[in-house]
Amino acid sequence: MLLAVGVFLGKVIVLIFFQMLVRWSMPRFRYDQVMNLGWKILLPLSLANIVLTAVGILVVKGVTGR
Repeated sequence: MLLAVGVFLGKVIVLIFFQMLVRWSMPRFRYDQVMNLGWKILLPLSLANIVLTAVGILVVKGVTGR
């Protein structure tokens, strides 16, 4: 049981260290950059994902007949 707890704590420490390393090494985005990313890139990608998923569902339903 102590070995399992030790392994778990080791994994938690490694993941926390990795998260801190990534956050400290990446530059922060300005508010206008985040808004630009959301409106001009992420929104069209999400809408394209919805359309492609709907087309995929229609194709699969058409092939299987269900």
